[in-house]
Amino acid sequence: MKSKQVSVAALGLAVILTASGCSGEKTASEPKGTAADKPADSSKTMEISWVGQGARGKIEDNNKVQQMIEKKFNVKLKNRKLDVNNKEQKNLMVASGELPDIAFMDSPDKLYSDAVTRSISKEMITKYAPNYAKVLNDLPTGWKVNQVPGKQGEYYALTGYKQDWDNLTWGQVYRLDWMEKLGFKPKDDIIPVGTSGGAERIFFSKQAFTLEEEQKMFEAFANNDPDGNGKKDTYGLLLNNSDASWALNTEAGAFGFGWDYNLEENGKVVGYAISQNYKEFLTYMASLNKKGYIDPEFTTLNRAKSWEKFAAGKYGAAQVQVQAAGMVPFTFNRPPGNLVLKDPNAKFLFTPPPIGPKGQQGSAAYTPVDGLGYAMVIKKDVSDEKLARILQIFDYLNLDKDGLMLSAFGEEGKDYSWEAEPYKSAVIPKQTAEADREKDGIGYYNLPIQLGNVNAYYSNAAVSNLTDLYFGAEAGRKIAYRPFKWDYFNQTKYNELNTKYAAKLKTITDEFLFKAITGELNVDSAWDAYVKNWRSSGGDELLAELEKAPKVTDLRKK
Repeated sequence: MKSKQVSVAALGLAVILTASGCSGEKTASEPKGTAADKPADSSKTMEISWVGQGARGKIEDNNKVQQMIEKKFNVKLKNRKLDVNNKEQKNLMVASGELPDIAFMDSPDKLYSDAVTRSISKEMITKYAPNYAKVLNDLPTGWKVNQVPGKQGEYYALTGYKQDWDNLTWGQVYRLDWMEKLGFKPKDDIIPVGTSGGAERIFFSKQAFTLEEEQKMFEAFANNDPDGNGKKDTYGLLLNNSDASWALNTEAGAFGFGWDYNLEENGKVVGYAISQNYKEFLTYMASLNKKGYIDPEFTTLNRAKSWEKFAAGKYGAAQVQVQAAGMVPFTFNRPPGNLVLKDPNAKFLFTPPPIGPKGQQGSAAYTPVDGLGYAMVIKKDVSDEKLARILQIFDYLNLDKDGLMLSAFGEEGKDYSWEAEPYKSAVIPKQTAEADREKDGIGYYNLPIQLGNVNAYYSNAAVSNLTDLYFGAEAGRKIAYRPFKWDYFNQTKYNELNTKYAAKLKTITDEFLFKAITGELNVDSAWDAYVKNWRSSGGDELLAELEKAPKVTDLRKK
């Protein structure tokens, strides 16, 4: 029932520049300058304090990106040495009244309600940030997000957007070398996702396996000594005791639901954790464990430890994100990259999520409704005159070709090169460390806004290939599960009640999950008591509020 949260670290520039924003169809052109790339009308020099998404506390004053902005827009920038991933630093900054004029911040609605920040009118956005206004115009929810309650056309934050968040992000990876040894074949033609760096040993097939076909492989992986060490110490599916969405999202999809999302059942909204689909899923997982296809130590393994066992060659299958299948550097500590780089003989097959007995297939979408996320806020005492200048700079840095390339990546040849054709391939940074780039202002001032061809800048060739083949295409998007209903615009008391009950409900759900899989309880006999406990612990109150919320399908209609 909880909202999908993406860590700010996952959007850190070190990740972004090595392909984290993996996908999106390459149909739109790269950003083009409009009114936003013209210097501000005023000849008055303004001082503007600024903290962007790439702030990690290493910014140096008078850096080259700063010099470019100051010259072009007749401003003097005041940089704040702050790590936006450090909540304590941000909280202290707000509490001490030192919020910059524009800042990348969490909980923008609370900052506004606490009178820390000011609103931004649609009129000003349209006039001074036309490229950004076009992004909002093109999205069904664009002008509805961050709207001040009761004030039509007023917004408490500027919002980021990543087109790949609207795509399917999870698939299934199998040990292809084990499959070949044990006599299992892919169901369709396979192609290598890359040509070097290990990606040449990861193959993709558009045809997924059914759960029944998967089970046959799991049985062989667990019982037929695929690693040839003469011991019965290998298993089918990777599982751990951490956030189950990192291990079971695709298996859940085979039973018709997205992990952590609500769904429709008998015409009403129901939490995934008390749905009949979930009950069937638990019964299935318990059967896998009983047959010995799951590592019996999974209840003692956190996510990192399970990844270590994968790298040791103990598992034949795992749920992975498309970036990991594409071998981008930030995924090298997880499947399949952690084994590909360790064992030159290891080969993998990456497929869409498995298909369930009723033909269901998919995984939870990365975000509940759309690709909008993260925010930059404006300090309370910023005047309209200064806000106009800020919006012009914001538009130029994030959505103008020249401004984006210099502010986000630096100077071509000196700070970065292209993986292949310019503006149609990935940007390869010369400096691999985030801190080294930030010193020059690279990435410091930006907010993630990635759409059209810009997605390619953040994707290596392997990820782009997978995206074009399936994960960013219509076939892939169709099987990304979204909630049935979602209180996207805080129209009910759902978020307030979720804050109150979420931790308790998660404890109830997790306890039942692990006891069900390990066989400590019988799903059928314990189900009714579990559902009653969940409902009486705040679940019914949450569902009652969700009934008042709009359907996600309606929110996504243009």
